[in-house]
Amino acid sequence: MLRLILGYSLNPQYPLIMTAAQESFYIQQFKNGDNCAFQVLYNHHYKSILRYGRSCFPYYDDDLKDAYQDIFMSLWKGRERLNEDIVLEHYLKRSIKNHMIKVKKNELKFDSIPEDKDNLSLNFYDDWNKLASIIESENTSNQECIYNQRLNLLTKRQRFLFTERFIKEKSPEEIMEEHKLARQTVYNTIYNCLTVLKTGKKKNNNQII
Repeated sequence: MLRLILGYSLNPQYPLIMTAAQESFYIQQFKNGDNCAFQVLYNHHYKSILRYGRSCFPYYDDDLKDAYQDIFMSLWKGRERLNEDIVLEHYLKRSIKNHMIKVKKNELKFDSIPEDKDNLSLNFYDDWNKLASIIESENTSNQECIYNQRLNLLTKRQRFLFTERFIKEKSPEEIMEEHKLARQTVYNTIYNCLTVLKTGKKKNNNQII
């Protein structure tokens, strides 16, 4: 997305060293719509802000990178209103922390999803053609029973995201945007869900169905 807007890709691996006066100059240029100033400021703060984010939210690396990009996109869109005296490092740290807090709060919404395993199993089996294309086929006479038993092994979050992804056929990006969930949460949950459905074995559990 940033590449489409700026016309080139950013390279945050090589941040520039600059004084406060130099940063103030680039912020002014940024406000004036200078793409080069965008690149300089983006690269300059990239590593330090991600390092700060990882100290607060370990194991969310991909989401921190997405958040950093989103923050700069918001700054760019509202650049004309940007305060010239802004201390950009402090602003970015506060913004990325608030962004990730929202992500974590939205994940907690799954705790309020009601347990309804019987109905969920029935709904899944009504969409058998979709389910069968995802799970390895098993040549057994009690196939329906087996898969319904495996569905009952899933957590609330796994069942919810599996329905969103494969039954409602939403992309991971659509799920992340609609439910304000972290990238790694969505991908890891779907992966663990498929593992349970394919093997009949829960993580850290020797039970096999």
